[in-house]
Amino acid sequence: MLAVSFLASESWSAPPHAESRQQASSRVWANYARQMEPRRQRSKPSLPKEQMGELAPISWAEALEEESVIISEQESLEVDVTSSCQGCASGCCPSHQRSCQRWLQFDYLLGWRKGQHVPELVTTSIAGTPDSQAGILGLASTSVVLGNEELLDGARPGGRIDFGRWLVNGETAIGGRFYAMSDSGTSHLFDGSTHAILARPYFDINAGVDTASLVHYASGGLATGSIEVTSSASLLGSDFYLRQAWCQVGRACVDLVTGYQFTRIDESLDIRSNSTQVTQSGTATLDLHDQFETRNSFHGGQIGLISEAEGTCWSLSLLAKVGLGNTRQVVNVRGNRVITVPGGSPSADTRGLLAQDSNSGTHTNNQFTAVPELNLRYTQHITECVDISIGYTYIYWSHVVQPGDQVSLAIDDNPSGTQPLVNMVNDDYWMQSLNFGITWWF
Repeated sequence: MLAVSFLASESWSAPPHAESRQQASSRVWANYARQMEPRRQRSKPSLPKEQMGELAPISWAEALEEESVIISEQESLEVDVTSSCQGCASGCCPSHQRSCQRWLQFDYLLGWRKGQHVPELVTTSIAGTPDSQAGILGLASTSVVLGNEELLDGARPGGRIDFGRWLVNGETAIGGRFYAMSDSGTSHLFDGSTHAILARPYFDINAGVDTASLVHYASGGLATGSIEVTSSASLLGSDFYLRQAWCQVGRACVDLVTGYQFTRIDESLDIRSNSTQVTQSGTATLDLHDQFETRNSFHGGQIGLISEAEGTCWSLSLLAKVGLGNTRQVVNVRGNRVITVPGGSPSADTRGLLAQDSNSGTHTNNQFTAVPELNLRYTQHITECVDISIGYTYIYWSHVVQPGDQVSLAIDDNPSGTQPLVNMVNDDYWMQSLNFGITWWF
């Protein structure tokens, strides 16, 4: 009776504007539910909802309440979605919350790498030193012009490209990187304008003493010549990786990285000298050329971790990984000499001074190598599509051959000599860089 009287009283109240029968019915039942709400809270129905009639007033009130809750939750979800990154114009946001799942990142590298250590290649002596003692190591009158130092250890520019995409599940990403340091080279030229005495020192195996090949001796015009030492180095690498989400705490996460890694390091060292000497029988010339080249090609698997901490418009990431695999090492040694005796024709030989028949040729070796890498990066999210970053990278190779390490000053300067030998001397190698990057998400 209460429901009937209430409905009747409601029907007498004319709406402020024309409405359909369905709208009027909805309005009446909504008003009834609001008035019945206190009574519904005092006495809950003992039967479950499934056993109550479809038109039971309490069921209508609950239905309206549930629908209101659902609408409220949907509105809340819509607000959350709007506040997250939806589209490339919504402003800055962390990388893991982006609607753009592909990225292309370019880094400018200002890098340093381990230089080539070379032995004493060029010497000089104080004025007045006899030509028989000129440039010989171990004498008080001798000083080193070039040698016992590292070449190519200055800063060089480079670049790195990183690209990939997050897969549909948002837990896995695939990507790749390519990086390279610009080719670097040095050239050192020494002649009569720089030093009055120039020589190329070595240890004579047969005589068992230090000696030197005289190139320039200004006193009396005994010898006139020059020595040029050039070196070069190049470094490039790439890797392809799978990134898998591992654990997350708040806005910090740690992901597992696995994949394939490749690196190639090429270096060279050239020593060239030419000398014109006055002898009792006339003028003779001697041109010597020694060339040492190395190549290290690393192929291996990699495993590591990427940890990221996200802020509102920034993130801090740390990559720590190690590559394990084989380095194919190649050493090429070549020599050449051209001698012209007074009154004779030039004669050529495949021996230089440091490149003899005993060590000339191509020599190869395979070496198990570990290549750890550490990469720290701070990123500022400028927009949904653009990030800028600054970071630091350090890469280490446990076994690498370099040209300077393959040079030996102990020589047997005879066509059938047995010294020097190539021992494929291994050493560690490193590269570090400051990184300035920009990333595009799309």
